[in-house]
Amino acid sequence: MQSNLILEQTQTLSGAQIQSLKVLSYTNQELDAFLQTEYLENPLLETSMDRQEEIMQSLEKFYEKGSEYSGEQMEENEDEEDRRGDVRAKEQGMAEGMVLEQLSHGQFTDDERKLIRYLVCCLDDNGFFPYEPADIARASGYEEEKIRKCLEALKELEPAGIFAKDLSECLVLQLRRAGAEDQKLYEMAENYMGEILQGHISRVTRELHISTAKAKEYMNVLSTLNPRPLSGGGRETLYIVPDILAVREGGAWKAELNDRWLGEYHLNDYYIHMMETAKDQELKEYFSEKLRRARYVLECVEQRRTTILRIVHTVLDYQSGYFLHGEPLKPMTQEDVAQRLELHPSTISRAIRGKYLQYQKTVLLKDLFSGALSKEEGTAAKDVKERLKALIQNEDKKAPLSDSRLEKLLAGEGIVISRRTIAKYREQMGVPDSRMRGYLQGGIQR
Repeated sequence: MQSNLILEQTQTLSGAQIQSLKVLSYTNQELDAFLQTEYLENPLLETSMDRQEEIMQSLEKFYEKGSEYSGEQMEENEDEEDRRGDVRAKEQGMAEGMVLEQLSHGQFTDDERKLIRYLVCCLDDNGFFPYEPADIARASGYEEEKIRKCLEALKELEPAGIFAKDLSECLVLQLRRAGAEDQKLYEMAENYMGEILQGHISRVTRELHISTAKAKEYMNVLSTLNPRPLSGGGRETLYIVPDILAVREGGAWKAELNDRWLGEYHLNDYYIHMMETAKDQELKEYFSEKLRRARYVLECVEQRRTTILRIVHTVLDYQSGYFLHGEPLKPMTQEDVAQRLELHPSTISRAIRGKYLQYQKTVLLKDLFSGALSKEEGTAAKDVKERLKALIQNEDKKAPLSDSRLEKLLAGEGIVISRRTIAKYREQMGVPDSRMRGYLQGGIQR
């Protein structure tokens, strides 16, 4: 047996570096959620927007209570009932179609499908099913056990939360669907919505044995869920909100992040003063740690802004013909931009992830890039094939271009690829070699 000593040099990322890369990859919507969580957890971080009030309004706006089933809708005057009936007939048909198309073939009997149609008719405008199975059984004649079985299956459908009894169950269903594991969060959603809406946060924190900051974090999570699964899910038109806005002024590109709606985040001067004057060492250390975290978060956000804008300006300059004149995109890889900006290609990849750029039209930033042929070649295969096709179509039919000649012509245009790669692409396009083309056309190779 023999032992050897091997010396290797490896690079590992610290937790701070990993967090910084995550912030860089966030879209504006993801960054907003991240900053909200940081704000709720860190008293040293302040924002120009009243996030706590915003969260409370979101929860209050959609809070609903259940009702008893009597075989009819809520009492209302005759005119209102007629008008509502007209609207609900359309929504009911959409809801029924949405539910039935998700049911697997053979999963339910014909009788159970009839029951499901009946249960869909019992949904309220929000997609809640606020009735007891026993009441439905008495009114419809179906067995209570069969009703419970169908309801349990229907609660697994999209959008998450449909067929819930009330808002609390709706939120719990969505948390389960999202894979949440924090049991305290489930308890708050299931048992303490009333206390939260009445402002009794101290009672919630006391009974759940959590801090006020943790309670606010939970409230923020709950406020992002869909409280109206039927009216707000599945069929709603989604609009793309661009992350970057670009304009052309004085022959130059100007770009900015579309993030003003996030509000401005800064350090809380009051708590900084409290930290400086505090005599309690434990309190001083607590504030110091929170201050370091707040400064780090703000630095990550600013670094994200700078990096994204540098990349966007480079892309706009390189693809000006595409944006201004509708020309085809030039071959441009993430490696090309990385070399120009002296960044790592993975940084480019994270910075453009999921982000949209708007100039006259909105495009996914990633779609402006093309894949590389290889690490050393860095030109898009699709664009090379198009250029090869054009050269061969325009060649002298009596003297077809050889692969070596095509290699030199492409190199003169700045596209450096090997003769073997040219042959491979030519074969993929179904184009014969120069000898065969010359033979078929009665010419010679050159």
